Amino acid sequence: MKHIQKIFEWITLLFFGIAIYAMTIGQTVPIEFIDWHHMHFFYDIILQGLPIAILLTLAWTLKKDRPKKTNIAIGILTPIIAGVMFFGIVFLMFSYGFGAWVDEQIIYENRENPNVTINQQLWDIGAFGYGGQRTVKLTPILGLWNWAEQIDTAEIKKENWTLVQKQGAINFP
Repeated sequence: MKHIQKIFEWITLLFFGIAIYAMTIGQTVPIEFIDWHHMHFFYDIILQGLPIAILLTLAWTLKKDRPKKTNIAIGILTPIIAGVMFFGIVFLMFSYGFGAWVDEQIIYENRENPNVTINQQLWDIGAFGYGGQRTVKLTPILGLWNWAEQIDTAEIKKENWTLVQKQGAINFP
């Protein structure tokens, strides 16, 4: 039983660490998912897993050596916190669950590494339209993420780039 409690403890602590990082510091790091489907799937797991992870803390916070009142308080407060978090997810979904940067146009490809591109992107909010525009240099990392760096195309060294002007993922009629 002790081993199972330790496993639950480390799984929930790891999950909380990833969730807290993803929704705080991770928002300022210029590393983004290459595919917006993966990003949405990741945040769906984080947001929907938080109440479950909170409930899993019961497996390792309730202990026989604690006073009975403490275990009862933990047993009551933990489901209440999980319930509040469940309803809070609805509001968090609007911040993290919707929207993604989508390539409107691939403007340049790097001559040495064609996977490194300069793209014109729109912030796609689904049914809510488009929320912003940016020009970024995208450098792939491990085939799953991009290092996104805002760039001014007037200041790049044109001899390092090939003008391609390909259509991106957004198809306008």
